[in-house]
Amino acid sequence: MTSQRSPFKVLLSLAQRYAENARDLPAQQDIVATRKVVCFSLLGHNLALPLEELIEIIEMPLYTPLPRVKHWVIGMANLRGRLLPVINLAEFLGGRLTAAPKVQRVVVIEMLGIFIGLAVDRVYGMRHFKVDTFSRRADLVPEALVPYVQGSFVQPDSAWVLLRPGQLLNDHRFMEVAA
Repeated sequence: MTSQRSPFKVLLSLAQRYAENARDLPAQQDIVATRKVVCFSLLGHNLALPLEELIEIIEMPLYTPLPRVKHWVIGMANLRGRLLPVINLAEFLGGRLTAAPKVQRVVVIEMLGIFIGLAVDRVYGMRHFKVDTFSRRADLVPEALVPYVQGSFVQPDSAWVLLRPGQLLNDHRFMEVAA
C-alpha cells in the first residue's frame, strides 16, 4: 500500500524546511545625504565647489592679455568659440598661485549670466561629502575667503572650504576689472 501525501502536507513540509534554512535580512544602514563637490587648492587651502555650479575644468588655455585691467585678470581665452575671461583668483584674494604651471587649472563657471574661468593651483577631483559634516564655523575659513564661502566640510584629516562663486560674482570689487 502506498502512502500518499496530501498537497497540503507537502507544502507544509517545504515551508518548514525553508524556515529552518532562512537567513536574517541584513541590518538596515542609515542613509546619509551627501553633497557632490569638486575639490581644489588655492592659497594653500583646501576648497570645494558645488558640482552643480561648475561647467568644466580645463588646463590653462592660451589667452590674450588685456590692456588696462587689474593685475589679477590673466586675459581672455577662446573656449570652443566663447570668450572666457580668465581670472587669477589667488591674486584677487591678495596672494599668488604657488603650483607649477603644468598643474594649475582653470575652473569654468557660468552663473548670473557671467561666463568666467578661475585659475587655481591644483584640482583634486570630485568628492562626496556627507552633509552632516558641514560646519559654518568661521575659524575654519581663511580670512581672505570669508565673504565668498558658506562654511566647511570637516573631515577627520582636513577641512574643505565650500566656495560659493555667486557671492564672488556679486562682489563689485571682483566685477570692476578696469584699472
